Amino acid sequence: MSRCWAVLIAIAVSFGAYLIPLFHVHAGLVPLGIVVLGAAEPSVFSAAMLLAALTIQGTIFALTYWALRGFRWWKGAAVIAAAPLLFYGANVLLLYLVPLMVLVERDSRPETGDLERLCSVPKAILAQVHSGTDLALERAGEAWVIRQKNRLRARLVVPGCQLVDVAASPVGSTMDHVAPGGTLLFRRDNGDLAHVAPGGASPVTLEAPTPGKYWSPILSNAGGTLAWIDRQPVERGPRPHRLRLRRIGGGAVDGAQEETVVLDLPPRGQFEVIGADVENGRFTLARFRNSVLVVDRQGRTIAGPISPPGIYNARWGFRWVGSGWVAWDGYREEGRSRIVWSLPGGTGEFIVPKGRKINSLSVDPDARYVAFSLATGLSIASTKSATVLLRLSDGQELFRRYHPTSTRTRVAFLGTDHLAMTRYEGGQDVIDVYRVP
Repeated sequence: MSRCWAVLIAIAVSFGAYLIPLFHVHAGLVPLGIVVLGAAEPSVFSAAMLLAALTIQGTIFALTYWALRGFRWWKGAAVIAAAPLLFYGANVLLLYLVPLMVLVERDSRPETGDLERLCSVPKAILAQVHSGTDLALERAGEAWVIRQKNRLRARLVVPGCQLVDVAASPVGSTMDHVAPGGTLLFRRDNGDLAHVAPGGASPVTLEAPTPGKYWSPILSNAGGTLAWIDRQPVERGPRPHRLRLRRIGGGAVDGAQEETVVLDLPPRGQFEVIGADVENGRFTLARFRNSVLVVDRQGRTIAGPISPPGIYNARWGFRWVGSGWVAWDGYREEGRSRIVWSLPGGTGEFIVPKGRKINSLSVDPDARYVAFSLATGLSIASTKSATVLLRLSDGQELFRRYHPTSTRTRVAFLGTDHLAMTRYEGGQDVIDVYRVP
């Protein structure tokens, strides 16, 4: 075959590279071209994926051109034999090697420091909970626990690693919000919101407002009030944001069962209440995507807005600490997760190496330390999990320990003097409580 025809046919055949099926965990076999188009947004990862696809296409072009020029039967056999190798190589290159090289960084920081362990709780793990923005749980010196045997919830208090059961029956797999003393909001299997009062009482289903399709309230710091934001329909003009408060633990909100506060905020913004200090009339709101502010009982903005630098969405990780704050990437779609803080003693930042995510974070109520745990963010990576205690005054690590890749550790300050951590040993989960330096 002439060189010109061999080149033209090889070019046409090379585009078959984009039909090579790649194995996708959720979607099964997906054509290479669809995978490359899915990473079309400008980034280093997208460029690396495109370069890998072009490399595969170039390999097919070269192989086809070689076979067509001076064709022999053994060249045809070689092309047929190369087909499964191309399939395997494309999957390894695009689904493993490229993400591993571009999305994962090596973390060479050594293990450091040591903490005095005071007590342990076997067959239990620290629960992942939402508790507002004012460190109410940390100041109360308690953390929420899930018992390994029966999945019942309990509160961990010190001294002595005491467990106090919260509810007389299981409360489901997720917890919407908690408050000190054992107050809990959770979803029943049918989606209804239920409330558990302090003292281990049976759960009570809460009546949703009308309309209440997306009702997702939080608890106040003291646990006796629900708070949420809704939009009131009006005949003309944009709908104003309203802060709704409902007393659930007896008594009332200013003499009424419910209170409504019209907020003096842009009507087209997306707001969500993430902290409710009812006693002091301070309500923390998150505005999509990365802005935090505080309003009072008259709906006026009294603090903020604050946009923590480098954070993807502060709604998933923000705490007031005195007159300052700490924010972190509780969720991030791409890029390096980070922890940033602004305190009277100064500002700082901790950047997490690529390929890892912040699995858990807790702030010392005295603003001395932040404790956090890291877990691998990619199923292909063999990066180890880690727990870290960081000093906020200078960003110095006082404690770091690594754990096996699949370990999901959590941390929680119990007041200012104790720090709880989970670990996995001998086939069971264990909570250790340490003395804070």
